[in-house]
Amino acid sequence: MMLDKLAQLFGRPAAQTPDPLRRPLAIAVLLAETARADFNADEVERSTIQDLLQRHCGVDKGEAARLLDQALASSRDAVSLHGYLRTLNDELDAPARSELMLWLWRVAYADGRVDPLEESRVRKIADLLYVPHSEFVRRRLQAEQEAGVSGTDGVGAVS
Repeated sequence: MMLDKLAQLFGRPAAQTPDPLRRPLAIAVLLAETARADFNADEVERSTIQDLLQRHCGVDKGEAARLLDQALASSRDAVSLHGYLRTLNDELDAPARSELMLWLWRVAYADGRVDPLEESRVRKIADLLYVPHSEFVRRRLQAEQEAGVSGTDGVGAVS
């Protein structure tokens, strides 16, 4: 009660309704970061991201496209991903964060190969989401198998 009055006094609403797209946007930003890591977010990567958002975040095709556009803009303009990472660390349990690793790898493999910059970005995100290295590798191998490519060709090899 007292906090509500103080919040009103300082011009902030006492209680804000949670944004239902906060988590999907945070996910979309990390997927966009992966796509942009090699400085080339091509159409196949965009399509992969939209499909992942539709299938796993419960949004329709139009909303997925809007989320992706917003995520790409946020990814380009953001100084830090801290807010998005915090949202996901607060709201996702360990299995869900591991699943997110699989989605990141699917984006990285969307064009048939993983650029070293994409691998580095996914590795950094895994660290910031507290995903164990074993899960990082397991999800990479899973995405690699789904994509029908081999990670032992020297480019983007499993380390």
